[in-house]
Amino acid sequence: MPEDKNDLQKRLEEIDRQSQDQELAKTYKLSQKNIVIAAILSFFLPIGGYIYTGRWKAFWILFGVLFGIIMLGSVNERDEEKIDNLATFCGVVAAIVAPIDNSIAIQSAREKINQMK
Repeated sequence: MPEDKNDLQKRLEEIDRQSQDQELAKTYKLSQKNIVIAAILSFFLPIGGYIYTGRWKAFWILFGVLFGIIMLGSVNERDEEKIDNLATFCGVVAAIVAPIDNSIAIQSAREKINQMK
């Protein structure tokens, strides 16, 4: 029985190492991205910046929040112009937030990699 526990412990440690290696590789890959390109893509087409950086979780969070705002704001609203204004507002917010978010993510990844060196 102790051999089984040792075996399990070794396997769990290996899984943990692999997970850390994957996270390090992801961080390194992000650190190699160009901040200017990410910011420009994110400004003109926010999803483009997230595709470039590969940050899907951040993309879904931002757009989930903005979509939720649009849905909540238009539930009892009958005036299409107000709904359009709300959607435009959310688009402007995305065009401002996405470049900042992606730029900060790249800079943070660079700092993490430099701290490890």
